[in-house]
Amino acid sequence: MNKDQSVYAILHEILTEQQNLLRKVSAKMYTQSIPSLDGSTIGGHTRHIIEFLEILRNSYHTNQINYDERQRNPELEKNPEKAIEIISEILFSINLPNKNLTMHQTVGTISLEIPTNFFRELLYNIEHCIHHQALIKVAFNEIKMSHLLNKNFGIAPSTIQYRETQNLN
Repeated sequence: MNKDQSVYAILHEILTEQQNLLRKVSAKMYTQSIPSLDGSTIGGHTRHIIEFLEILRNSYHTNQINYDERQRNPELEKNPEKAIEIISEILFSINLPNKNLTMHQTVGTISLEIPTNFFRELLYNIEHCIHHQALIKVAFNEIKMSHLLNKNFGIAPSTIQYRETQNLN
């Protein structure tokens, strides 16, 4: 497997795991407010993951990327079936060759323009997805439904590898 294929393989594994989890949840669980997450929901975190990936995919043709310009689509936050469908669309359409992009970001009153590239942003999105999956795991623990989770859900691949080496000793 070459390096281009491996980044897509990682993304595919993580997003497929997200879809598999969403197939197990009810709409009520998906939209339940989680106090320890400041009232956010599993659906809110899922929407956030999806919208970052949509921005990356859609920015490919303009060469300009700005993660602050999300749609914040309420349907993705309320409907796990719609989230599953959009994740499938992303997986089908995001396997693109690397190219240079320009990142636009405003932090407070400062506007930044930073050179980046598609693969760098794809890797960022993988890490971003894992981070939000870790928060989703907190939600599942709080609502006492953690048995629905894969044991490595929301854990970075490097952490999984490290833990495996520690179990060998």
